[in-house]
Amino acid sequence: MDCRHITEREIGEILEKGDINYSKSEPEGRPDPKYAVEGYTEEKQHLRVIFAPTSKGMVVITCIDLGVEWQCDCN
Repeated sequence: MDCRHITEREIGEILEKGDINYSKSEPEGRPDPKYAVEGYTEEKQHLRVIFAPTSKGMVVITCIDLGVEWQCDCN
């Protein structure tokens, strides 16, 4: 998330206020379904966050800034 300049608070914003993009989701996925939730943060960042609800809670699979292609040097 750091490479894409996305904070935990922004992830929470998308979870609360975003809309599910069903064309990017896998609701029938096994072992866990995956949902692509998209929206804009208070800072006007356009994000897509892939969530997977599990028995232990909600897991973030990945997050994408749809407005900016950030350079990543992670290994």
